Amino acid sequence: MKYKILIILCALCILSGCRVELPPQSAVTPSSSSSQTASSQSDPGSAASGSAVSALVSTGSSAMPPASSASPEANASAPASSGPAAAKSSAPAAVKEQTCTLFISCGEILKNRDKFSADQLSIVPQDGVIYGEKAVVIQSGDTVFSVLLRETKANKIQMESATSPVYQTEYVKGIANIYEKDFGSASGWMYTVNGKQPPVAASGFKLKSGDKIQWLYVCGQ
Repeated sequence: MKYKILIILCALCILSGCRVELPPQSAVTPSSSSSQTASSQSDPGSAASGSAVSALVSTGSSAMPPASSASPEANASAPASSGPAAAKSSAPAAVKEQTCTLFISCGEILKNRDKFSADQLSIVPQDGVIYGEKAVVIQSGDTVFSVLLRETKANKIQMESATSPVYQTEYVKGIANIYEKDFGSASGWMYTVNGKQPPVAASGFKLKSGDKIQWLYVCGQ
């Protein structure tokens, strides 16, 4: 009976020109829509994590701590600075100065003053000392003569020397205007080193640190 009524209604609709439109099958059913809504509401963490990721991307590298420019291995292998100790070890060692002592005297003239005139004695110092004993710096290759020459010039003491044509050595003719043969035919200047008279000329005797040089004027007849 029901089928007959439907057939009759359809026939009437066809005859009257009316169309019955059915809802499209592609429409989303309420159940699927509600399920999607429920799934989105049931996972609030996913939405929060998505927003956190977006924030991190937008801030870029500024949110990340700066990376160390050197790897731990490179830092471990780098030698530690020793500070003042390194500077001290690199400093050159102080070189000790080489010195000798020099003394110039004509005291023997005073010991024999009764043999000489007042005019002769007028150029002699009262104590006979021309250059008081003093430590002087010596240089590499210095001789007894080179030290005498340097010190007399530095202290403005008159000194005259000559070169021996036979031996090609320097010998001293006069110091402080006191010359050889001024106080006797055999008088003149001689030198000693450490209390001994060397068998070589003053220009041929090389000095070492600690030597004691004495230039003495001797009288002779």
